[in-house]
Amino acid sequence: MNSLCRVLIVDDEMLIRQGIINYIDWEQEGFRIVGEASNGREALQMIETLQPHILITDIVMPDIDGTELVRLAKEKYPDLEIIVLSSFEDFDYVRSTFQNGVADYILKPKLNGEELIKTLRKLVPVPLSSDEVKQRPVTVEELLEKSIRGYSITSMEERLAKGFAYDQFCIAAVYLPENKENALPFDEINKQLKQQGRLVDTWLAPDNVSDFRVMLVNFEADQLSAIKQIIAHAAKQYRTSESNISILMSVPFTSIHELKDVYKNNLLKMKDYLFYLTEEPVLIYDALPGEVNHRPFDLSQFIDLFKQKKFDIAIDSLKEHLDRLMKNYTQDIFEFKSWLENIIFNTIVLLANMKYDVEELEIAKYQYFADINEAANARQAVARFYDFLDAVQTMIAVDGSRESSTNIQALLQYIEEHYAEPLSLTTLADHFHYNPSYLSSYFSTHLHIGFSDYLNQVRIEKAKAILAAGSVPISRVSEMVGYGEPSYFCKVFKRIEGLSPGRYRKKSKAKI
Repeated sequence: MNSLCRVLIVDDEMLIRQGIINYIDWEQEGFRIVGEASNGREALQMIETLQPHILITDIVMPDIDGTELVRLAKEKYPDLEIIVLSSFEDFDYVRSTFQNGVADYILKPKLNGEELIKTLRKLVPVPLSSDEVKQRPVTVEELLEKSIRGYSITSMEERLAKGFAYDQFCIAAVYLPENKENALPFDEINKQLKQQGRLVDTWLAPDNVSDFRVMLVNFEADQLSAIKQIIAHAAKQYRTSESNISILMSVPFTSIHELKDVYKNNLLKMKDYLFYLTEEPVLIYDALPGEVNHRPFDLSQFIDLFKQKKFDIAIDSLKEHLDRLMKNYTQDIFEFKSWLENIIFNTIVLLANMKYDVEELEIAKYQYFADINEAANARQAVARFYDFLDAVQTMIAVDGSRESSTNIQALLQYIEEHYAEPLSLTTLADHFHYNPSYLSSYFSTHLHIGFSDYLNQVRIEKAKAILAAGSVPISRVSEMVGYGEPSYFCKVFKRIEGLSPGRYRKKSKAKI
């Protein structure tokens, strides 16, 4: 064997992957772990890029599971050797993978260094000799990849780690969501460093170690200020309306052994800032925006406002809180998205309890959740949340219109049934729990007539029917339709009909 045998590990449990990585001294045994994936879809992409000789995969995983991964991988890469990890209850699945060309399997309860070596030796009987391992050249790029991933390094790599020219390090990272392969800013950074004769060396890490490009910078301590300026200049130069590029610069450190910790606890946290600061072309470790103090959202008050149907005030309070929340750059992205989704969920439940028709919102909420989860930045997530609020306001307006129609019908029906009683705007408002002035406006808006005029019209229509049907005295008719004074009844009747009640009766009988 002239080179190390490349191995790719696939398991949705990080602890399992780390256990496999640390069970044996892989390179001493003649193998090299080139990557790890958490599901079958990631693995298929990495197989094409990394071209491993051996695939070690779990069976039960999200998205594309191990059984489907085996089938797809063997179809496209028939020479790929595959070892399956399984639990006892997965054995039927394991059996089916053998039909697609699995070389062997290991039961997870028995997974240990000895079992792993034994299984690997079935595929690669002769390990790489110690001399061959020592003779194999080690590159800084490989050292970077292993250090970032947290793999143990060999003695030769340890010697390389001690051989850097300068005593300071930092990580520069280019984040370009649309195209992570773009390394042009690094070319510009290197160019400027060389032009100015800086005491600096740089190496670009392999592009499979992260979802953004990473460069290690090794420099003399007195060059730190100049490096900051050069990185900031390159970021601004390559930031355009079409290219949403950002460059990050980590805290300085003094040993390559600190690389993983700086990458994980400093650089990745800085990258999270970009979720909120999408317009920033550069973020440098000592020039980050400060934390913004903000009070927690008062969900109880929000619910009370909704129950009182003060929807505009409630929604405005949401938007004000969101404006503050988007300036809290250190907030966990998952928590931010979860808060938006929680408000959507609670709002729909609240409206349903208030008897609003939320069927369309119930159907749409899953798409809102998906879009918010997939949002690349806070603005995208909030824009989708605002779409939800617009839908809520539209639904409230439609239901409010229906409610108005229902209420006016109830009012008219009540008048129809109680017209002969002493009705007034106040008694009607009390009965329907309205403010009298609001009810007055309500009549004018929906019926284009005042309450008193409408009640008079109803009473006069009833009086006309009585007058035309018989010889009930006018004074009695007045009482029957709700007028206490016959003279006032006659006055209203004549104003509306143009003639007195007596003449109306004679005219009606003459037509018979």
